Amino acid sequence: MKVAITFVIVLFSITPAKSVIQTLDSPSGDVAGLGWEDGNLWAIDAFTNEVFKIDPVSGDVLTNFTANNVATGYDATGLAVENNYVYIGAWNNATNGYVYKYDCSGIYLGAVSMCGG
Repeated sequence: MKVAITFVIVLFSITPAKSVIQTLDSPSGDVAGLGWEDGNLWAIDAFTNEVFKIDPVSGDVLTNFTANNVATGYDATGLAVENNYVYIGAWNNATNGYVYKYDCSGIYLGAVSMCGG
């Protein structure tokens, strides 16, 4: 039996009313991290390591790339974007993790080991 799961990204306004201002369909099935830079929303899928740059108004995917350098057996657990760099946190669900650095076009720039679990 196949099961379809739909994820939705919800954007909140930082106002006294704390109201929902926008909901967007997720570009993939297992978003594990969200980032924001220069008016764009970024997301990563934990299983495919696909990174998406999303227009927060329309929900359209503006660009995407696969983070191919994430080590086998490691799952993406977070994403941050700053100064045109995408940082992806990945963990092996045991005791070790890495932070991978990409430019916004998907070029791999390096990684650093983060021990502990």
